[in-house]
Amino acid sequence: MYAVGKENGVNAAAAAMMPSKSQPIAVDDDNAELEAAFLAKSNEDDAAKAGTRWTLNDFEIGKPLGRGKFGKVYLARERRTKYIVALKVLSKNQLLKSGVEHQLRREIEIQAHLRHRHILRMYGYFYDNKNIYLILEYSPGGEVSC
Repeated sequence: MYAVGKENGVNAAAAAMMPSKSQPIAVDDDNAELEAAFLAKSNEDDAAKAGTRWTLNDFEIGKPLGRGKFGKVYLARERRTKYIVALKVLSKNQLLKSGVEHQLRREIEIQAHLRHRHILRMYGYFYDNKNIYLILEYSPGGEVSC
């Protein structure tokens, strides 16, 4: 499976993916400072030098935003910066069963390089033994349909 970095030892990944019973995640419209702090951590070059990578423990998981064939998307907040993101959780087993690892690899390559105001940004990704997690820009307006 395509991924950069070391395996993350997340023990209770399934339990942590359930929406939190604590405080709901509030979405702040004016979060330019939060975004700057969040982007500082998401820079892979700096993370590689420091030996740090994203893990599921870096996020507070909120309500489900949607689901698809390979997984679900959750509202999440990065614990340190409080930045709101959408966390796309993809099942490795489902991806392998369907033989679409190359499509995921391509999705990551393409979305990692996109910088356009009309395209939601991918800040990074990480994985554990069961899932691949894509950290995506959250759009409070919902999805676009044709």
